[in-house]
Amino acid sequence: MLRMLTRAALALALVSTSAFAQQSEVDIWATLLKPKYFPDVELTEGRSIIDMKTPYRSEDAAFTPVSITAGIPQTAERYIEKLYVFVEKNPQPLVGVFTLTPEMGRADLAMRVRVDQYTNVRAVAVLNNGEHHMVTNFVKASGGCSAPLAADFDAAMERIGAMKFRTIGDETEDDLLIGQFMLSHPNITGMQKDQKTHLIRPEHYVKTIKLYHGDTLLMTAETGFSVSADPSFRFFFRDTGAHELRAEVVDSKGMSWEQQFDVPG
Repeated sequence: MLRMLTRAALALALVSTSAFAQQSEVDIWATLLKPKYFPDVELTEGRSIIDMKTPYRSEDAAFTPVSITAGIPQTAERYIEKLYVFVEKNPQPLVGVFTLTPEMGRADLAMRVRVDQYTNVRAVAVLNNGEHHMVTNFVKASGGCSAPLAADFDAAMERIGAMKFRTIGDETEDDLLIGQFMLSHPNITGMQKDQKTHLIRPEHYVKTIKLYHGDTLLMTAETGFSVSADPSFRFFFRDTGAHELRAEVVDSKGMSWEQQFDVPG
């Protein structure tokens, strides 16, 4: 009798294991993210309007490079109005929504993001005519959202809000400049331990960045903690003759900063 019960239990366990193995993983994009951000919208998948470069295996999950390139120029008649960037399996999947303008000339954008586990990274471009185009890459990385904070957290907080801006190289053939904006901010996820106190720090991250060239708004970035610590963005903008770039920043605790930079003529 005992032998029969043992065999029956083993058979039940094997059936349960087989059923579990046959269960498909939840499709986060189809069941959660697309219905939330793009309900009843047709997304065209392909790399003609935007392309994206990411490492297949990230060397540092907390600083994974993402580079988005546009297949069309930014003109008043047709341009990419918004870029959405997602890291699907992050605790906060939406990296950011970037509102772009024709004054950028090109909608290329480069940044660094956190990747918490093996996941799809997606970019969705919304054109001013309502078209939606999506590109997807798979990235292998883990632990990006819980990676320890800087060893000297107090020093990092003393630098919070400090900004830098520079132009890279010469003007392009289209009279465009390449700019890089850098911000000192720990972008705390709420899942990281302080290396000295071993306590979990509450989330504290950059929420909004606005960049102006002279009086012209170039780009607005609405971001979350999936952006890496010390956010950095590389982008194009037209050389209109204005000699200053202004940045306005607000974070999740209501701290704000503003700074103006010289732009070479």
